[in-house]
Amino acid sequence: MFSNNILSSGHLRQSNIDPGQLKVFSSLQKDEERFSFVFTLAESHKFEINPGPAAVKDGDAAKGLKDAGNRAFQSGDNKSALALYNKSVLKTPWTNVASRNLSVSVANRSAALYHLKQYQLALDDIAFVSTLDYPLELSYKVLDRKARCLLAMNQLKDALEAFKATLKALDGAKLPDERRMKWQSDIQIMIAMLARNKELTNDPLPPSVTVLTHVSGGRNKNYESASAAVNVCRSEEMGRYAVAATDIKAGHTVVVEKAYCSVLLAEHRYTHCFHCFNRLVAVVPCPHCCNVAFCSAACQQVALSTHHSVECPVLEVLWESGASVTCLMALRIMSQTNIRYFLDMREQLQQQEDAVYEPRVYQGSHYLSVYHLVRHHSHRSTDDWLQRTGMAVFLFRCLQVSGYFGENSSLSDHVLNQSFSGTHLNPDQLLVGGLLLRHLQSLQFNAHEISELQLGNKGEGKSVFLGGGLYPTLALFNHSCNPGVTRYFRGTLVVVRTVATHRQGEMLAENYGPIFTQDPRAQRQATLREQYHFECVCAPCRQDWPKFEDMNPGLLRFRCDSGDGCSQVLEVAAETDQFMLQCPTCRGYTNILKGLKTLQDTDAMFKVATSLADKGRVSEALSKFLDILSVLDKTLVPPFRDYHLCQQSVRTCMLKLGNLGTLAGTGT
Repeated sequence: MFSNNILSSGHLRQSNIDPGQLKVFSSLQKDEERFSFVFTLAESHKFEINPGPAAVKDGDAAKGLKDAGNRAFQSGDNKSALALYNKSVLKTPWTNVASRNLSVSVANRSAALYHLKQYQLALDDIAFVSTLDYPLELSYKVLDRKARCLLAMNQLKDALEAFKATLKALDGAKLPDERRMKWQSDIQIMIAMLARNKELTNDPLPPSVTVLTHVSGGRNKNYESASAAVNVCRSEEMGRYAVAATDIKAGHTVVVEKAYCSVLLAEHRYTHCFHCFNRLVAVVPCPHCCNVAFCSAACQQVALSTHHSVECPVLEVLWESGASVTCLMALRIMSQTNIRYFLDMREQLQQQEDAVYEPRVYQGSHYLSVYHLVRHHSHRSTDDWLQRTGMAVFLFRCLQVSGYFGENSSLSDHVLNQSFSGTHLNPDQLLVGGLLLRHLQSLQFNAHEISELQLGNKGEGKSVFLGGGLYPTLALFNHSCNPGVTRYFRGTLVVVRTVATHRQGEMLAENYGPIFTQDPRAQRQATLREQYHFECVCAPCRQDWPKFEDMNPGLLRFRCDSGDGCSQVLEVAAETDQFMLQCPTCRGYTNILKGLKTLQDTDAMFKVATSLADKGRVSEALSKFLDILSVLDKTLVPPFRDYHLCQQSVRTCMLKLGNLGTLAGTGT
């Protein structure tokens, strides 16, 4: 979850507004009314928007980078060559006239990728080259490279055809006769060797992307991204919240959900795909700007057909404005979808503005699931409304200058300001402005940080904030200062798994930031009250659990196992010589000798699991840690140190199954 921040300093506040205007604004009840009012204020138009990327393509700079890449490649430094070719590809103008220069840079990069044994990426580059104006007399080079990549991947049938195409292309190559003949001879040997195999086939290729995780226990028939083991309840005090539909063990996958929208932070735009957040190896450029990069042609095409076609001219303006990532997400919800979609839904949205949303099947991919996320609009101050509405106007103006509204809308901001000064916005514009304001409210409480675990040479790790994502199903999970689930990401896909046993009917809670092992109750409560407008009543808050550092290692908390369904906790010193404890509630007796023996066994199990984790055998280590959690859960009751140490090890293993990177300064 994110903080409450909207903008950097210097934007619309009460002090900027005439008291009379402020009084009128405070009386407004509808988002469209607020938007329309603030749009007419000169103060909301002070930030000038000039469309067009400042980071423009530069053919001379691109050639210099390509030449430097060539020198690195010739010296055998393939990693440096790849990095330089990537920079050249981003800088090279992509026009009909200049596509030859781009094709040469991409073709040269495919050679570096081949030598780095990145065969599929090299093939992707060769396919990319075929769409550009690559010199015909050089085509034998990329065809030969294609054949050798396929050969290395055991795609023998396709390799044979590629070698035949190479042989044909050599006829047009501008090579000395002796070199041409030598090359042709080598190719003919390869063709003859492959042709001897009468049943030439292609081996099955490994999946090009990680196989998507599936929820445990089958898919929920009412919530498409959740497990059947999850129910969603609703109450006046708690809103919508997730509970266990049946008993759930630790390690259960309860949600797997694609982001409805996601926005990468600007600082990661040259290391991660701007669309899917995967780490970049061989960049695919935007044809128009140098501001972003994509991991594949598929991501580039999706982005160019949706959000980036709208945002490309104003990206630098957005970054320079100081707008938070949640603001950029509010824009992305609109920019990734054609305006006609929202106009066609106008009547439905107006009818359901504050209605309870109870579809037959809750789809996180459907806009109505986003539209109905909680906003806490009744708790907002006038200053908060002003800041959010001012931001909605700024985002709206960005959409205007980038052509989102169609014909004649992609004008300069100066012209637009003149044309709208003293006039009323039309209904289509008011709808978009009101939706932007609505998203700015709901994202405060429902957006999630998308992270990557970066590891050092010695096993140390750091979770790095890559950007923001909106997950409408995950947004239904309430908070606990002792969360029972953890989440990790694969690209922008979120995977939510349990890190504790849940009994049927027990709330499945995630964490909005404050956690009891690190923060005292008063601090947690204040943070949650200020940022999320609720009083936390989780067990650590009700019972004032100690922080991890304050837990008494000499105190054990046993479950009463009298068999009468008693939930009493029996506290005893770790060095006790008693083996039978009487419960003060049910008066039954619990034999703790078995529990003490169990604790000794888990110490040895923990050492084994930790050793597996240190060796990089993450899945095996996770299985062992989950076994320990299960054993501890049957015997003892949190909070106690061993349980939370094991739980943290489970979380760390799960994070290692998601987005991974290398800590700066520790990579090879």
